[in-house]
Amino acid sequence: MSAIVKKVNLFFRRANKSDINKILDEVILSDRQRKVFDLYYIQKHNIGFIADTLNSSYSVIKSEIQSIREKISQTI
Repeated sequence: MSAIVKKVNLFFRRANKSDINKILDEVILSDRQRKVFDLYYIQKHNIGFIADTLNSSYSVIKSEIQSIREKISQTI
């Protein structure tokens, strides 16, 4: 597990709604990335479910999550 993944996961384990809203205000995410963020980090769905829901492939969603993690790690 990379340092970025550990850093972001630790943040979400400790974060409250206010912390998450602050991050969302600071990080620039596309509409699609916001959907993926909500489904993955807020609703706690797995990548396969998100891929099916958004009519996308597993690898594309995995890449989106990686991109979201990188953006979040720069702000926390």
